[in-house]
Amino acid sequence: MNRSKNTGVLLLMIVAGVLIGSLIGAVLSSFAPRLNYGPGPLGVRELGIDLKLITFNMTFLVDLNLAGLIGLVLAALLFKKL
Repeated sequence: MNRSKNTGVLLLMIVAGVLIGSLIGAVLSSFAPRLNYGPGPLGVRELGIDLKLITFNMTFLVDLNLAGLIGLVLAALLFKKL
């Protein structure tokens, strides 16, 4: 596998690990509230570009929690095993 495919697979696995970890943390938050602990939403709020013909409005937020970080680490370890 060449380097660009490796990078793409790594990125996909990291995003999937964070998403699945965060989802598991949200589902299990009533049983283990520490899994849902985190700094809250991080990112860029309401980035707007007005070109007079076209207007772009974009928001990029990531809601990190402990379960998402565990998922990220597990995804990186799984990638290393491949």
